[in-house]
Amino acid sequence: MILGIGCDICDIRRIERLIETQGVKFLKRVFTTSEQERLQKRAESTAGFAKVFAAKESLVKALGNSTDISWQDIEVIKNLHGRPEFILHGAAHEMAKNLAEGNYSLYLSLSDEPPYALAYVVFCKIF
Repeated sequence: MILGIGCDICDIRRIERLIETQGVKFLKRVFTTSEQERLQKRAESTAGFAKVFAAKESLVKALGNSTDISWQDIEVIKNLHGRPEFILHGAAHEMAKNLAEGNYSLYLSLSDEPPYALAYVVFCKIF
């Protein structure tokens, strides 16, 4: 059963400006260490950061816009087949588990067409 859907569009140029002006401070606040390491290896790292930023925003929307969730509670990874997935920690995991009354599943789709990055999330309860 679908419990929530979230979508976010992000201007890649905005993320580029934030990285230029705030540097490591911005990266450490918004992205986990493993996200930073993975994305900095990419040729188009700014677009990657923008997609992950949009993914985190989309997830918060799918869960109901909680202010209790920190950026670090949401981690975007690539599975063995290259598909983007979430790992939730702390408040994000607890909120998803409580809303689903147990087990849940998250589906994430990412795309970009510079200068924009897009993320779409579906949050489901598992019976």
